Amino acid sequence: MNLIPPPQSVIDCLQIILDATASGNYELFTTVGDSGYKAGITKQMFEGVSEQLAPRMGKGYSITYFGHLKQVDYQIYLWKLSFEDGGDEFVARMTMNGDKVAGILIT
Repeated sequence: MNLIPPPQSVIDCLQIILDATASGNYELFTTVGDSGYKAGITKQMFEGVSEQLAPRMGKGYSITYFGHLKQVDYQIYLWKLSFEDGGDEFVARMTMNGDKVAGILIT
């Protein structure tokens, strides 16, 4: 079975989120989201995640696309986030509401 890559707009949204996380830029982070995303992820929540991930991201990271799911009216895209330091990897689960991000969870 061949994995169909996500639309470029989805990849662009994820890259903006990752760039914002790596640089601690909350304003950039919120540019890709819908109103629920902007309301649901506070600056303090963002800073907590950014403080954990930014040092590792600065040393280099890669993303591997796992696939997507359809749930209700949303498309959910899954990636593996790996780091050059060889430490723990994470799964990034990004929910799209049309062309805007409705949620992002990195676990």
